[in-house]
Amino acid sequence: MSLVSALYRRTGSDAPGDAAAAESGTAFTRRWNAAMVALPAAVILVLGYTHRWISDDGLIFTRTVRQILAGHGPVYNVGERAEASTSTVWQWLLVLVGWLTGADIGKIAVYLGLLCTAAGYAIALDATRRLYRPYAPGRLMLPLGVLLLIALPPVWDFATSGLETGLSTLWIAGCWWLLVHTLDDRRNRITYPLAVLAGLGPMVRPDLAIASVGFLVVLAIARRPRWLAALGHLGAAAAIPVAYEIFRAGYYGVLLPLPAIAKEASGSDWRRGGHYAQDFVTPYVLWLPVLALVALVVAVVVLRVRADGLRTTARGDAPRTAVFVMPVVVATVMSLYVVRVGGDFMHARMLIPALFVAVLPVLLVPSGRLAIPVAAAVTVWAVVCGVSLRVPYDGFSSDGIIADERAFYIDAMGIAHPISAADYMAHYPRFPEAVRIARTQYTHVLVYAWYDGFYVTPLRPGDPAPYATAWLNLGMSGAAVPLDGRSVDILGLAYPLAAHQELTGRGRPGHEKELDIAWLFAAYAPENTVLPPGIDPLRVAQAKYALTCGDENRGALRELQDSVQQPMTWSRFWKNLTGSWDRTQFRFPNNPADAMEQVCGVRTLPDGYLDKMFKVSPDDAAKTGQAPISAPTTNR
Repeated sequence: MSLVSALYRRTGSDAPGDAAAAESGTAFTRRWNAAMVALPAAVILVLGYTHRWISDDGLIFTRTVRQILAGHGPVYNVGERAEASTSTVWQWLLVLVGWLTGADIGKIAVYLGLLCTAAGYAIALDATRRLYRPYAPGRLMLPLGVLLLIALPPVWDFATSGLETGLSTLWIAGCWWLLVHTLDDRRNRITYPLAVLAGLGPMVRPDLAIASVGFLVVLAIARRPRWLAALGHLGAAAAIPVAYEIFRAGYYGVLLPLPAIAKEASGSDWRRGGHYAQDFVTPYVLWLPVLALVALVVAVVVLRVRADGLRTTARGDAPRTAVFVMPVVVATVMSLYVVRVGGDFMHARMLIPALFVAVLPVLLVPSGRLAIPVAAAVTVWAVVCGVSLRVPYDGFSSDGIIADERAFYIDAMGIAHPISAADYMAHYPRFPEAVRIARTQYTHVLVYAWYDGFYVTPLRPGDPAPYATAWLNLGMSGAAVPLDGRSVDILGLAYPLAAHQELTGRGRPGHEKELDIAWLFAAYAPENTVLPPGIDPLRVAQAKYALTCGDENRGALRELQDSVQQPMTWSRFWKNLTGSWDRTQFRFPNNPADAMEQVCGVRTLPDGYLDKMFKVSPDDAAKTGQAPISAPTTNR
């Protein structure tokens, strides 16, 4: 007797029925069970639509997509190969739909994400219904785990947002549906499609590799293939990810997306991660419905074990038991990973996929003596949560680490549904004026935030960009700057130089590496340029020397720049590929003097080198055109 049958039999059934009975039942039962698949998907579709928006991080995707559609390749800025997207599949799916429709990429990201979310719920619910079918002939299915999901406000928010959360939901649901169907697939027609789809997990989002392993392990348990078939499954799963990893290493010169390097995704910060998990669980009293679900499963399993014995219960249908247990194990590991790396700065976002995986086996459960009161209790919680339970802060948490992103941007812009880059450029505080001034009053300059204003300095000769910008709000900056311009990311999500600086302290995830502004002048300003007030010419000179010193074997920063800026040839591809491991591990100090010592082996600049840079007074700056743009910055 399997774990699935144990759950069912102790909720009110006597024994498994035959296939005909399982397929039939009363007309009312069939309509009810179909409704239990369709209605929750419709609810999340409506809730997601009423909370539709695109985040600033969602706008990061749109610039790369627009670059691809313009023929510039998968880059954030022309002339610099940087992989700013953490979801390769989502990026290229947006490219495909954008190419087919010609519509605004931001709006495509919003509505396509919503459709992926709703479709994911429908597919997952149908799979769970089918999981119980052999043991629940003619029985009503009750919503349980799905209530836990659709009652949570952050689930509504991230049904859109322009990010890959909707695609993650659809990918998880598709793998779950295929896995459940393998239980009755006698001809092995589903095993290879499942292997291919499961293998795409790291390309949907890197941390979904954990779920990929779980699905593939249960596939092996369910089918028990011979070694040759097992190798075939493994090859099918690995083919696309391995091919793309080779491309990534050769094209970008590193083994990870740039945000993973910038965020030091292999690091750990358990304290901050625990706070992130608490920020998700506590406001919604999430432990209460989870405890109810756990109590239901434990109760029915204990009762079944007492009746039939542990061995009979566990081995009666081992493949179906593995399918039932795997999501809980995978979700636990996924959650622990999120906590280990320190969570995220967006409230609940990183834990939603793990919660979705965890409740897959109990999205719906067969009605019965134990299931009905538990479902009723969870329904009461869901109503209270959906109506009244919210995070205890408006915008940012008290420590400034976590944010209710949608609430923050809606409040900042004063519009209910920001769904395009145009909405941000028109409504974000002080940003429209800064964009207008940069576009109309300056050419071939670097525009950057400094204290309470925007300053400008010339771009180096030979740089083809009409102008470059450096703002913390990378998505908005990328939307405002033309595709042939430069949107410089001092936090490193889309700028290799910033991503590879050393992490000196933990803070807000994704915002911990803020590149010293001296590096921007060293990288983009010409020699003998007039520096604005407050910029130390010594630091700029030290940074410039660190960027250019030595040959390619000695000058690691020079080689890093070459790996992303030199024209892509077969020779460059091979050099990037073979050096990708060391380049991925490379870090340098943010302090230019320390970087010069580490990279160049010297602490003192060569004689005369500093004279190439000048410092001017505020009065002189005003005379030479280096005064700040009038619109002050409000960067986050």
